Amino acid sequence: MSMTENVPNHFTGSRRLSITMLTARDRADSFPGLAPGSAKPLRLLAAFQEAEPYLGLPAHAFKLVAWLVKQTFACDWEQGSHPIAWPSARRQAEYLGLSPARVKVLNRVLFDAGIFVIRDNEQGKRYGRRGPDGRIVEAYGFDLTPLAQRYEEFVHIAAEAKIERECMRSLRRRATIARRAVRQAGEALAALGPLPADWLRLRGETDDLIAAGRQARRSEDLALVVKALEGRKAEVEQWLRDAVEPVDTNPAGLANKPHTTSTNESLYPYKDTVIATDKSSRVEAVPHPAPPPLVSPDKAVRVSAAELIDLAPRLGQYVPAGTVTWSHVLDATDWLRGELGVSRSLWADACKGMGRDRAALALAIVSTKDQAHFNSSAGGYFAGMVRKDERGELHLERSLWALREARFGKASRRSVN
Repeated sequence: MSMTENVPNHFTGSRRLSITMLTARDRADSFPGLAPGSAKPLRLLAAFQEAEPYLGLPAHAFKLVAWLVKQTFACDWEQGSHPIAWPSARRQAEYLGLSPARVKVLNRVLFDAGIFVIRDNEQGKRYGRRGPDGRIVEAYGFDLTPLAQRYEEFVHIAAEAKIERECMRSLRRRATIARRAVRQAGEALAALGPLPADWLRLRGETDDLIAAGRQARRSEDLALVVKALEGRKAEVEQWLRDAVEPVDTNPAGLANKPHTTSTNESLYPYKDTVIATDKSSRVEAVPHPAPPPLVSPDKAVRVSAAELIDLAPRLGQYVPAGTVTWSHVLDATDWLRGELGVSRSLWADACKGMGRDRAALALAIVSTKDQAHFNSSAGGYFAGMVRKDERGELHLERSLWALREARFGKASRRSVN
């Protein structure tokens, strides 16, 4: 459209007629009107209101259109008539709180967008009058016929927008799940030992994707970001699976299969020691080993082996049936360690710092917790207990009594062997 199309005709005072204006008027003139009794102007306005945020219209657009629609009667939308409102430019400026120049710009934008048609008389004036029956006899102003003509279009735009909103909401939810999973897996990996060499790379890529997701305004753009985030999630979770060694759920072995021999360091090395005299290399005798203890050697926390596996059933599944000794319990903790996701390096540090007995008790206590009890993982929780023990803040005896009271009740504190 050329600039001259907005310049008034100096001979008549009316606007110059452009191709856009002529096409819009011809389309409005072709509208036959709604059937008698079927016109519902507010329903048409509601459809426009739902679609308006997605039409790229300026501020005050809906306020002006709603004001104009409310100045029409239902009969104006029926056959043989046109819904026309004729407020003056001054009245528009007062109602919208805009300058006359901005009101003219707003009117022109809505006309070009096909929201209404401007019908001025030969002098560019707006006015109208109604007959005794309330129907319009003559009117020049804003013809709102396009709202009725585009009703189905507005409904379709609003429906598509709703689908887009739901899609964006679903994608944002998936992005949040992937982001949290990456963070949680990273915390679990940190608890298990040194982080993988590619962790910093993956963390940086995840941060960049999160920032890109916040800037995405369309579902197709956000879908690409979410797919990439879920790829990082799968990558870091595979690292976590690789870090946690698989656990043999049948450590005692099958009946027709050789049993697994524990390689744990014995608490009683003297039972396997051969005594020799300094006069000869001949083996003099092998003393009978002392019977393995049934009670934890830890003086601060006294608990029998049988009671501990009763309190911690997940530990008990790795203890062979028959006489239960503390040595059996210590052997079983290595299997339980793998099930809980405690790395070998963390377990070695715990045994070195806490002693094997206290480490075994701590691990058994961890095994009694529900998964929801852990912020990250059971391995991370156990690592926190090791750090507490280093600071002298770990009180296993309290946790043990809490297990006893939960299992047997406060009045049933049984004595240990």
